[in-house]
Amino acid sequence: MRVLFPINLDRCKFPVATSLRELTLRNPEIDFYSFSSPTSDEDRALGEHLWSQSHIHKIRVSDLIWQRFDIIHHASATPRNLIAAALAKARSFGQCTHIFTAPIQPHDDDEFYRQYVTSVRRADVLGAVSHAVAKDIQEQFGRTVDAVIPSGVDLNFFSPGAAQPVDLEKLGIRQPYVLFVGVLTPRKRPDVFMRIASLLPELDFVMVGATYTPQEEGMYQEAASKYPNVKLLGGQPRSQVRDLMGSALALVFPSELEGLPLTILEASAMGIPVLAQPKSSMPEAVIDNVTGWIFPVDPIQSWTDKLTEITNWSEEERSDFAQKARPFVTDHYSWDSIARQYADLYHRVVRG
Repeated sequence: MRVLFPINLDRCKFPVATSLRELTLRNPEIDFYSFSSPTSDEDRALGEHLWSQSHIHKIRVSDLIWQRFDIIHHASATPRNLIAAALAKARSFGQCTHIFTAPIQPHDDDEFYRQYVTSVRRADVLGAVSHAVAKDIQEQFGRTVDAVIPSGVDLNFFSPGAAQPVDLEKLGIRQPYVLFVGVLTPRKRPDVFMRIASLLPELDFVMVGATYTPQEEGMYQEAASKYPNVKLLGGQPRSQVRDLMGSALALVFPSELEGLPLTILEASAMGIPVLAQPKSSMPEAVIDNVTGWIFPVDPIQSWTDKLTEITNWSEEERSDFAQKARPFVTDHYSWDSIARQYADLYHRVVRG
């Protein structure tokens, strides 16, 4: 079986590449084809490992013209992916199955909303990473999702035992601290994170995440500068994110619209509690008293009260929580399980 992923598979910080990459590594009986465009030393090191696997093949755009594939699978709606799907279908005389996994709820302020709609309508097989995404697609487009298969977590990497000590003094961070991890963009509500920080000056609030534009970067830097206990670190390597989670008090994730945020699952795998809004897919991943707690933005006091409570936990209470949170992720979101679900899907659609 030949499966095409029309993305740059060796991009560490791109969540879609991360998801599809995990499928390739865990399904050695399937031949996968993808592109390469590393942008960092971390990417290049990853690429050396990927392309050395006998079942993972690096190709060029020109290869789409003469190579045939059984499946083309993409999980980001871009013009490039749609063109690649059209070429793959044409080259195989319609025998190539087009799979689109919707990675986020449809929203018309998305830069690629038109391509998202086209992907939903053109795909032979439609997947979604959460029930929230599947529900919105059904309501907005009248199409039933064929398979809800979530994203997964690398449990070996995101493990308390794998975390390395962080030089917090060098970063200007005090213990205890609260984390925000995600692209700094309005729908993720970093403003709520800073609002909570303003009410708990005894804690540091650490924001990890890049921005889409230099203008947004300047805006968030200016906003963060108003709060002495808010530390804006920008984008960080995956290992640094893990290590920061390893010694964090909690993850505060007040986003309003997601597909299924890996950040939440990774924090739970690290054994730290997650506080999130009761919106989008968050209630699928944040389970009260198991992986964290769900609160509406207002009253904001609910968030500060819970963080104060967590601050006062004993070591035994902290350990008890971690021993509930990590097994939940292991049971529901391990990449081994997710990769098997996709392999089963691939074999089903190829058999017809």
